[in-house]
Amino acid sequence: MPTNPFTYGNPISDPTRFYGRAHEIEQVFSRLCNPEHESSSLVGERRIGKTSLLNYLAHPDVRRKFGLDPDRFVVVYVDLQMVDKTATPTRLWQRLLRQIARNCQAEPVKQILEKVRQEQVIDNFALEDVFDSVDAQNQYVVLLLDEFENVTENPNFGPDFFYGLRSLAIHHHLSLITCSRRELIELCHSDAIRSSPFFNIFANINVGLFSEADARQFIALSLEGSGVSFSDADVSALFRLAGYHPYFLQAACYFLFEACARNLPPDERARFLASEFREEAIPHMADYWHNSDDHQRLALLLLALLRRQSKADRAVFSMSQLQDYYARSDQMLSHLEKRGLVVSHPDGYALLNSAMGEWIVNEIIGVELKAAGTDSSPADQTPAYITKLRQNLESYFNDEDLRNLCADLGVEYEDLPAEGKAGKARELVNYMKRRERLPDLVKMCRTHRPKVVWEDGPETAAAAPHGRAADALAEALSRVDTRYQELVMGWVAGSKNPMAVSHLLQSGLNVSEEKDHV
Repeated sequence: MPTNPFTYGNPISDPTRFYGRAHEIEQVFSRLCNPEHESSSLVGERRIGKTSLLNYLAHPDVRRKFGLDPDRFVVVYVDLQMVDKTATPTRLWQRLLRQIARNCQAEPVKQILEKVRQEQVIDNFALEDVFDSVDAQNQYVVLLLDEFENVTENPNFGPDFFYGLRSLAIHHHLSLITCSRRELIELCHSDAIRSSPFFNIFANINVGLFSEADARQFIALSLEGSGVSFSDADVSALFRLAGYHPYFLQAACYFLFEACARNLPPDERARFLASEFREEAIPHMADYWHNSDDHQRLALLLLALLRRQSKADRAVFSMSQLQDYYARSDQMLSHLEKRGLVVSHPDGYALLNSAMGEWIVNEIIGVELKAAGTDSSPADQTPAYITKLRQNLESYFNDEDLRNLCADLGVEYEDLPAEGKAGKARELVNYMKRRERLPDLVKMCRTHRPKVVWEDGPETAAAAPHGRAADALAEALSRVDTRYQELVMGWVAGSKNPMAVSHLLQSGLNVSEEKDHV
């Protein structure tokens, strides 16, 4: 069986296996090589490839290619995931100075580095002495600081730390290349840090999705010499399922390569790819969703619903079309594009990939997406308030009480297709739900049992819109998980066209997602 050239667990460390990012690389080295040796901040979502990019920048062959003399430039990579609530500036500097000493060729600099790093307290004056020695020996230090938000969000690192670091970077041969999930100024533990001029020394460089050209080059070059090839249909399916997201694309390519190497028939190959990919991708899609605010979630949900409704392979929607449903689409899509969760096209916007859209809709309706790619039917899901309604009927009504309740509602008790109190209660709820009369049932229950807490469902709580839009909204909200009903109801209530939003929800939450085939 041929060796799989695709990997998706650890960051890329071999520069010959690194693809794309030409613009970002040029920006970083352009700033490092200018007369001021300026700093940069790489900003991008988790798993977008920031650490792989830092590894590439740190490689001696790459640095030499871009004009950084390895005898003069000391480049140090440090993973700051180690910075926890017990970390202090002194402990961090001890670590950094030890790493610089290991990579520095100038003996006088190594000596002062070793001396200072062993001190119990490392203050800004000691650091000035260190970098005076670095300057005197015509050395340049470049610190590649991964997960730098672990520092900016840590209350142990106060304004003095950041003022001192800024002073070193401005007045000495020190450049910083940081990586973070969002712009550093958004990731501070206090207003004092946020207002610090420290952040002014950086140029923010967004690390987003691959371009289509980079994605195709990555696939083609990775397959060279493997004995396995992907057809045009294979590649189209990969892009539909994973998009141009480096991590998702690596994972999807890995699983497709495995399927091809095993000579699986086309249908079985498609099922294998969908199953394995979704099992790997779902935790990361959930992380992106849960790190989005409500406005960003609504923009993502809108794209997912429109895509699901259209069933088109190329589900691209214009800004005007999106704003008809959600007025803040333009602001949110700009943020989401930077995060790599949506893709901009000349004629509009699309979700990152089909798997993301499928996951979002299933999250909204409270269905756990199966790893095998087979969705549970939304119709099989029972919202929590309906379960509670049924439980209250079973707990607070006896058989005769249920008969009286049915009589007041105009329902024939004997016609309910069940035996026993629990069965009759269940079927009464189902009967009223099918006829969109759950608000009538709740109202009558309050009349019969006023001391019992009867929870309003979305059909009752949604005061607007009215008429057909209300019917569509009630039908849609009956499928929405209770965690998201407030979010969805707020969207409808604040929309300039609530009927259109209601019908989109109704249709989008009822359409079965097309499966991706290779």
